Amino acid sequence: MSITLVFAFCGFLAGLLIGAVGIGGVILVPLLVYLANADIHHSIAAALFSFSISGIVGTIIYTRRGVIDWALARNLVAGAIPGTLAGTILLFYVNETMLIIFIATLAILSASRELLASSSSRENSSYTLGSSQLIGIGAFAGALSALSGTGGPMILMPVLVWFSVPVVLAVGLAQVIQLPIAIVATAGNIWNDILDWKLALAIASGVALGSLIGGVMAKHIPVAAIRKAVALSLAASGMLMIFSQLN
Repeated sequence: MSITLVFAFCGFLAGLLIGAVGIGGVILVPLLVYLANADIHHSIAAALFSFSISGIVGTIIYTRRGVIDWALARNLVAGAIPGTLAGTILLFYVNETMLIIFIATLAILSASRELLASSSSRENSSYTLGSSQLIGIGAFAGALSALSGTGGPMILMPVLVWFSVPVVLAVGLAQVIQLPIAIVATAGNIWNDILDWKLALAIASGVALGSLIGGVMAKHIPVAAIRKAVALSLAASGMLMIFSQLN
């Protein structure tokens, strides 16, 4: 198997998870580094570029399903753009290990909250998020995504789930927020000349196909199953991130 196909396969696996449950970007960089022996910096840059593709595919799919609240999405994006810019600046000053542990802890706590909640309480749960809160959440997701290279959904999903936003709605919003984060971060990576286009395009093709298939699969999966899958994905992602810091 050629190295280009390996890159595309890594992208496909990540895209499948992104399309189905909104999270998957967190596995992409580790796959590229450990499975494809790619350079870490080029992997992060290529992964962020590919998230723009998965964002487009996911946004189209979830728009057709009618589960994206565009009023919420606009506020999140309004915060994500300056947040991503700030994250690219702060990258040189923040301890990477502490950042990864923080994100992993947030993911595990959110997963635990979702898994421990009863079906009835979750179905009847409500959330109240104002414009300023959504902008703040978007800025938070943008900054941490730029700092960690994981993409918007990995940061956004735990926060939205924590605030009791319905999981299907949270998955849809996670698709949308990938676009501004990926575009702003990619522009910075091009400026810094660390984007390997051959690597990026191979990964993006795999992510696009995986996101498409994952999004179609999600349409036929019961909401309760998606909720559980999201929670398990959050927990697995968090533990994977912590484990990576112990080696």
